[in-house]
Amino acid sequence: MSTKKRDVVIGKIMAAALDLLRREGLPALTQPRVARAAGLRQSHITYYFPTRSDLVAAVAGSVAERLVAGFVRALAPARGEKLGQRLAGIGTPEQTRLLLALVLAADGERAVRALFRRLTKDVRQLLAAGLERHGIEAGGDGVALLHALGVGLAVLDLARGAPAARREARAITALAVGQITKRKGKGA
Repeated sequence: MSTKKRDVVIGKIMAAALDLLRREGLPALTQPRVARAAGLRQSHITYYFPTRSDLVAAVAGSVAERLVAGFVRALAPARGEKLGQRLAGIGTPEQTRLLLALVLAADGERAVRALFRRLTKDVRQLLAAGLERHGIEAGGDGVALLHALGVGLAVLDLARGAPAARREARAITALAVGQITKRKGKGA
């Protein structure tokens, strides 16, 4: 199969799998269900993803790539919106819903657990480097705190599902970035 056709088939599979995960959660992520949703034969799914674990790991990888790309965009030097506002914008309800479904998968899927370990490390490295580019030296604990706060706020935003929750997440993230900056300025 040509690389172009392969990419198209895998793209269909991934789009269908992400949609099922988003709408119905982890139990919907089966090879027969993904095949039907993608409009493909199940043999296509098993050719590229021989086991359900392979499929779940690939979906988790796709979600992780999107999250990392969000951090890269938010931490890039930019004018206009403040850094705290941009960081709060990473945790969209859709992204959070997908990540929460995968958190459940991490319990039984070693590949997903390993991906979350790597993702945590990568996000914290990106966060530390991005903060430093903005003149903020947060240190390891400050970066971990900001990361954990962002995750928690994204979950609360999703659970509450109201514009006020999104505004609160943005305001608290901006406050946390401001506190890290003030702490550094005071020499602590």
